[in-house]
Amino acid sequence: MNDFLESVHKSFVGHGWRVTAGVRNIANILSSTKKPITSAEICATLDKAGRPIDLTTVYRILERMVAINLIHTLNGKFIICSDPSNRQDSHHFLLCDDCGEAEEIFLDYFPSIEQQLKREKKFSLREVNMSFHGLCSNCKQ
Repeated sequence: MNDFLESVHKSFVGHGWRVTAGVRNIANILSSTKKPITSAEICATLDKAGRPIDLTTVYRILERMVAINLIHTLNGKFIICSDPSNRQDSHHFLLCDDCGEAEEIFLDYFPSIEQQLKREKKFSLREVNMSFHGLCSNCKQ
C-alpha cells in the first residue's frame, strides 16, 4: 500500500467512512500523478482499467478527501496535499506550463495580507489559493 493510500485509509476509517474499492482506486490514481486531474479524467482512467465508477461517486469521494485535507482543488482539478497535517488557510502551487506538473509550496504571508485587507477594505479573509505559472526545473533544461 502506498503512503497516500495508507493516509486515505486511516483518515476514512477515523471518520467512520467506508474504504471502498472506489476510494482505493481514486487514491491510487491521485498518487500516481504529479499533475492536477479532473473528476472526469479519473472516471475515464478507471473506465479504461475496467473499473467503471459513477461520476457522482467520484465527486463524493473527492469532496471527502478535500474536507479532511488529503487533496486540494486547483482550477477545478484535484491534487494530493503534500502535507495534510499543515492546516493553513492558504495553498500555493507552482504549475509547469510545459509538462503540467504541480508542486505545492508553503508561503507565510497570510497574516499580513489578512490584516491589510481588514484595515483597508473591511474584508475578512478566509482562505487563499494561488498558482504560479512557469517552467519546472526539468522542462527548463
